[in-house]
Amino acid sequence: MNTGQGRSRRVRPAVAGAAAVLAPLVLTYAVCFPAAWLRTEVRGQEPVAATFHDGACLLGRCSVTFSEAGEELTVGLPLGTRARGHAEGDTVDVLHAPGEPGRAALADDTGRGSVAALLAVPGGATLLALLAGAVHVLRDRRSEGPAHPA
Repeated sequence: MNTGQGRSRRVRPAVAGAAAVLAPLVLTYAVCFPAAWLRTEVRGQEPVAATFHDGACLLGRCSVTFSEAGEELTVGLPLGTRARGHAEGDTVDVLHAPGEPGRAALADDTGRGSVAALLAVPGGATLLALLAGAVHVLRDRRSEGPAHPA
């Protein structure tokens, strides 16, 4: 493979490898931070009784229906919601952002533990990416060292 004059042959694979690691990492941050932010935003709001609609809650595919200002609203719950055994049709308490009833979270799911868990996911992914990069760099340094005759 010819990469141009004076360029290492490892440049293009390194760039492709970095992009392959960074893309999912950025996606993890883009998904987890807004979900954690919503949970901190709705803390301290008055709980509203809502009807739970089952789905894949961990993936953000469950919803609740509640009344706000005389209007019936069905709102999707954020990614990472822990349903904790709620079934279709159960009555649950929901907190919603002030002035934005379309952004809601289960009242039981707004504690510090939920937010910490959502923020630990991208943090752990970052540490794994850094560890993988360090292993790759150390492995390359060993192979570039002088050969020792046996």
